[in-house]
Amino acid sequence: MLNKEAFSNWRKVAGVTLIELMMSVAILGVLTLIVMTVFSVGVESWMTGTALAEESHNADAVMEQVIMALKSAYYPEASEPSYEYGFMHEDGGESPRAEDKISWVKVGNSLIGEDTPWAGAAHRVELFIGNGSTGEEHGLYVKAWQLVGQDDEFDPEKDVEPLLISDQVASFDCLMKDPSKKESLGEPYEWIDEWSESNKLPTHVMITIAMKPLKEKDEPMEYVRCLEIPMADMSWNPMRTGGREQGGGGRGRTGRGRGGQIEGAGVARPTGAGSRGGSSGSIARPEDRRGSRSDGQRRTDNIRWDGQ
Repeated sequence: MLNKEAFSNWRKVAGVTLIELMMSVAILGVLTLIVMTVFSVGVESWMTGTALAEESHNADAVMEQVIMALKSAYYPEASEPSYEYGFMHEDGGESPRAEDKISWVKVGNSLIGEDTPWAGAAHRVELFIGNGSTGEEHGLYVKAWQLVGQDDEFDPEKDVEPLLISDQVASFDCLMKDPSKKESLGEPYEWIDEWSESNKLPTHVMITIAMKPLKEKDEPMEYVRCLEIPMADMSWNPMRTGGREQGGGGRGRTGRGRGGQIEGAGVARPTGAGSRGGSSGSIARPEDRRGSRSDGQRRTDNIRWDGQ
């Protein structure tokens, strides 16, 4: 039988053991929580990085199609500019919520696919953002139709079905180099968002697309590309670049004579269409001209000139 002193010592030893056990459980719980938190953050970061990489890949693919289509812009030799082959632009606000619409004549299968039978002939394309107001899914769409062989009652707004390019594009913005400003060595270009020369082509354009954010509360990421349209000079200086009005066998002619081609039945591709290469000139950011645009993220490392 234990005496009082031994029983008191036993209770003291038992109490210390219980406290140690409770502290061990608490420490183990804290360590488990820390490990789970670190693991969760790591998994979330990995998923976010993967999603951003996929978004960047999709944006580059969309942008490449748009750039190639603009470089493939077609303009025939003529004595004066033609509205039928001009560049048209409708301003739809500022990025990252812009919904601009642009239209131009081109050749080649960019934006319309390799299976299109009239890809090698001159055809007009229209690029715009479908906002879901007419039932279509929100995203970047394109319409394309031939210039020749259409009925008198042909209406592209009703008779041409839009083709979805990407449902991940949230906005589309297009700026044109101001044709009224003379170029000065070392000076940045002036960009405008209204194009009144609808019978001509802009010499340079800046394309900005914003991809849908991963989370609704996040701002969309913007991707910017600048390029020079090879055939633009043909529309601004038709006589100087076109040479003689009749005959001739120059490359890309649509007139009569040796080497000529029938308009709309397989035209020569513009020189440099689809090429990629170095850069030249200075770029004036849209912020410099139209004020702050801090409401969206911008991939400044992706602003570059495509080949001349």
